[in-house]
Amino acid sequence: MSTHTNNETAVAVKKEKKTGLFYRILGSIGRWLMTIVWWPTKIFYKEKFPQDKPVICICNHYAIEDACAIYHQLFGFKGRIVVKSEAMDDSFVGNFLTALCNAISVRRGESDIKAIKEMMKELLAGGKILIFPEGTRNKSKNYKELLPFKEGPVTIAIKTKSVIVPTLYYKPLRPFGFRKNRLIVGDPIDLSAYYGKQLHDVKDEASQLVFDKMLELRNQLDDIMENYGGDPKKYEQAKKEIAAKDEKTLSSEGGKVEEK
Repeated sequence: MSTHTNNETAVAVKKEKKTGLFYRILGSIGRWLMTIVWWPTKIFYKEKFPQDKPVICICNHYAIEDACAIYHQLFGFKGRIVVKSEAMDDSFVGNFLTALCNAISVRRGESDIKAIKEMMKELLAGGKILIFPEGTRNKSKNYKELLPFKEGPVTIAIKTKSVIVPTLYYKPLRPFGFRKNRLIVGDPIDLSAYYGKQLHDVKDEASQLVFDKMLELRNQLDDIMENYGGDPKKYEQAKKEIAAKDEKTLSSEGGKVEEK
């Protein structure tokens, strides 16, 4: 190989390293701006999110910024975010998203083997990924509505024996707003009952289970925001009081039955 060729290769490597450093710096600035200035979010029940096991985090989807709070406050800037391939087509945007949230590009509407392998590799190494199971942004006027879920998260969770953690935003808000959005974290969903079974036999049932859990989370968050002033502590206290009252009523009815 000629000296001229060696010099060209060295320049190319040097340039690539500079470009990588540029996007890493840009990604660091972008994470700070998005999570604190652009898309501030308060998270309810953050303690429910597991940090010691592989996790597929799912969330409803209003805007491209939805990943910010999750990747910052729940993932701790570790793990990977699944994004549509169209967002990665532009080299600048693609490099920025990779630096911002270690994005995995997936082609919608088809079986993207490369993307699936990347997700499974992350999970089998004990990592975390964020997937929006609706597959697209929800632009419905009824922001509380959930679009039908894709089967990908459930399929990958069963294959890698990972838990699914449901999270949900209360409503779409404009960036740079003065109000914080609200994100609720639900209980991890264990799909171990489906391990070792044929996927085509169980994926519909498992997907419906996950969808139902998200609907329950939707109702819980609505209740907290609309009936308890956005205070989960008041919500939990009210639940305890209702449970105590019900237990007292049952005990009282049981005593009356014994007297008869």
